[in-house]
Amino acid sequence: MSESERDTLISAEENRDMFDRIAKNYDVANRAISMGMDKGWRRKTIGLLKPFRAGRYLDIGTGTGDLVFEILDQSGNVLIDGIDPAEQMLEIARDKAEKRQVGDTVSFLVADALDLPMESDTYDGIVSGFCFRNIERRQKALAEMMRVLKPGGMLVILEATYPANALVRLGYKLYRPLVPLIGKLLGGGSAYKYLMDSIEDFPRPETVTDMFGAAGFSGVQYKSLTFGTVCIFSGKK
Repeated sequence: MSESERDTLISAEENRDMFDRIAKNYDVANRAISMGMDKGWRRKTIGLLKPFRAGRYLDIGTGTGDLVFEILDQSGNVLIDGIDPAEQMLEIARDKAEKRQVGDTVSFLVADALDLPMESDTYDGIVSGFCFRNIERRQKALAEMMRVLKPGGMLVILEATYPANALVRLGYKLYRPLVPLIGKLLGGGSAYKYLMDSIEDFPRPETVTDMFGAAGFSGVQYKSLTFGTVCIFSGKK
């Protein structure tokens, strides 16, 4: 796929290689860069999903599995599939699952958000955290999410966003140079510069909700967190 055809700054292959490269210290870097707020963001994301007992859920771009484990914390007796293109990230997720002794409740597998290997109408809910902006063709990914959701199922996406407020944006710009430095200290090289660039390149929240609507989702809304630096998008099938 040419650069002009994709929604992202880098290709899917470059993205996968980048996340494989930073997998080892990814969780530590997330805690540091978000100043620990990422845990609360995920808790609110799953709170909006409202997972229920005996439900089946999908986490797209699961990374090291934190949203999967948040679902387990908020609702027992569920089945969850976590997918990601980066095998090294998934290895860490599997290690976490083994330590938590979650048994057959959770499965982690390599898969592509643009071509989900699941049957239609499979899941009661889908979540995705800090992944959507890294998907090459976002509208196609939303169509795939719609396909594998059961009627009445909920899609909830947590994503970093560029703040609209001028004062907050000033603070964001002052903080921005620190992120690549933190990443570099943790062996991330240029990855964290790209991740910041990708936030500024990502569409504004109103555009994202329009994309949900175009994919056929209803009741679409977004909730801004931490002065607009993060948003939770949601919609129902």
